[in-house]
Amino acid sequence: MRSALLLALPLLAPSSAGQSSTGQATAPATAPAASPEARALWERLCAASGVAGREPLTAFHLQADVRNKSGVQSNDAHIDYRYLAPDCIRFALPSKNETGRFGPAQEQYWVKEGKQVTVLSGREWKESRQSVDDMLALARNYAALANPARLTLLALELVPVPGDLWTGLAREAGKLTWLALESPDFALVRGEPGAARPEVYRVELGLRDDLPVIAIVRAKDKPGVDPLLVEFSRYEERDGYRIPMALLVHVLDRKETPVRFAATASQEVYVTAAALRPSFTVEDFKPEKR
Repeated sequence: MRSALLLALPLLAPSSAGQSSTGQATAPATAPAASPEARALWERLCAASGVAGREPLTAFHLQADVRNKSGVQSNDAHIDYRYLAPDCIRFALPSKNETGRFGPAQEQYWVKEGKQVTVLSGREWKESRQSVDDMLALARNYAALANPARLTLLALELVPVPGDLWTGLAREAGKLTWLALESPDFALVRGEPGAARPEVYRVELGLRDDLPVIAIVRAKDKPGVDPLLVEFSRYEERDGYRIPMALLVHVLDRKETPVRFAATASQEVYVTAAALRPSFTVEDFKPEKR
């Protein structure tokens, strides 16, 4: 199930934008002390991301064509992906089975094969639960960057091109404007076993026309947690938001010296349909519901 979707769907929080990691609503934060240039770029990014004053993105329903790659092998699938902040996720697997969770307890994770439902509690289902959590983390990131004006900002600065990009991307990245921010409103997929969840994330954004072309999420002061890089393209407007419809997900290649992001995307995501104001409730994420 691990290969069935690291959906960086839209990289774009152990919480969703506008919420704390406990799911409590937070007020849109003002930017911390920053240079006038960094602040102006941030304001342009917020303006470019969609209609001003829109509500936080707390749920979405996406359909996408996904290609997962592992070595020379690849797996193509069309997936249905639903999210409700802060804890609910469900998505279809390439096998046509469904999996998800409707809360944080082990007993609230499930996989559905036809009419048969298996609760993913216990040590033997740890890997399956982690795959669901990977998807949830990326959904929260999607919600976070979809409405940047509502992020809780702890730091904001202009930065040079990151040093751990592969050669081809580094050349392209040199043409972008780079802005780094620190916030608790993001998430990463799995890190080192037993590692504590980072409380602050550093996000480096490579911007073109004031929208992210590249986003790198790192756990601040947690070197054992791998970062995640996503390339974005084909922005379109949906329900007051400008969202990327094509995403390429890259993870670190630890065989490289020095370690850098792999040139080949581990996942390609092409969104074919997007609804950002679905009327979901927690009940919709229980396996009995369709």
